[in-house]
Amino acid sequence: MYIVAIDPEVCNGNGECVQGCPVAILSEEGEGDEKKCVVSGAIADCLGCMVCVEVCPTGAIKVDEV
Repeated sequence: MYIVAIDPEVCNGNGECVQGCPVAILSEEGEGDEKKCVVSGAIADCLGCMVCVEVCPTGAIKVDEV
């Protein structure tokens, strides 16, 4: 199982992670400058593929295996 954490202080909300996630557990919330990416799906569905980490331009996402 994997734990996905998105640091809202670092996230710029560009949505690259949302588009890249093959199991669609990420989404965008808010509007304009307040838009952030969040984990919104079942975390147990995470494959640990690290696509979200690789495409995040600000390094806001961490994926840890537990």
